[in-house]
Amino acid sequence: MKIPQRVVITGAASGIGTATVQHYARAGTEVIGLDINEDALQAAAGAARHGGGRVFGYACDVADLASVEEASARIKAEHGPVDILVNNAGVGVGGDFLETTHEDWIWLRSINYDGVAHGCRAFGPDMVARGSGHVVNVASGAGYIPTRRMASYCASKAAVIMFSRCLRADWAGRGVGVSVICPGVIKTPILEHTRLRGAIGAEKELMEKGFKLGHPPDAVAKAIARAARHNLALVPVGVESRLAYHALRALPASVGNLLARV
Repeated sequence: MKIPQRVVITGAASGIGTATVQHYARAGTEVIGLDINEDALQAAAGAARHGGGRVFGYACDVADLASVEEASARIKAEHGPVDILVNNAGVGVGGDFLETTHEDWIWLRSINYDGVAHGCRAFGPDMVARGSGHVVNVASGAGYIPTRRMASYCASKAAVIMFSRCLRADWAGRGVGVSVICPGVIKTPILEHTRLRGAIGAEKELMEKGFKLGHPPDAVAKAIARAARHNLALVPVGVESRLAYHALRALPASVGNLLARV
């Protein structure tokens, strides 16, 4: 894809979303960030504008299709066609599956998976009608790494991976590309948006230390831009995510059994 004129990014108020806003803004692309946390969103947009970027921020709840469709209509009317959509918004739930609640499951799914589908449903029709555009969905290495006490989260990210692959096949002949990004451990405030249930809650401090040693969010932003530029299907980010991806493809049963004991 040529240099995009306009990019929409969900979950733009922090972490990977903010890094992606900054990445595209530095490249001269007009960026529209969407997030449910409007104060943090405006702060992130303001910081990017301070560096000379053309950045706008609109409040949006990706779990609510009507909210995403409203944002899409506003962007189309006030800005014009969207070249790249980055479905990045996400939250977490940790704990043995039976320690988590059905409400936890619905909350997680509504943002991590439904939120991606809502973005594609709201912005996809214009891309398909034009015969151009690219969708980048941010999943996780957890989508293909079976992990104890992370069943709900891993399942939501696995769903995003398969959805992205299927949508890529659906839209391949219509001029619209679809990529999925699978980060490993990234230095973001994801734990602030994670519900920890049961024994895993006592490990929050240790988990926070682990995330602080993770890869910088800008590494994911660069992978997002590269995926859109070269129409890549799936991009693991971080050595741990890449190794797990290739190992699980080569020896799925052996590696899966090993990871289940970790």
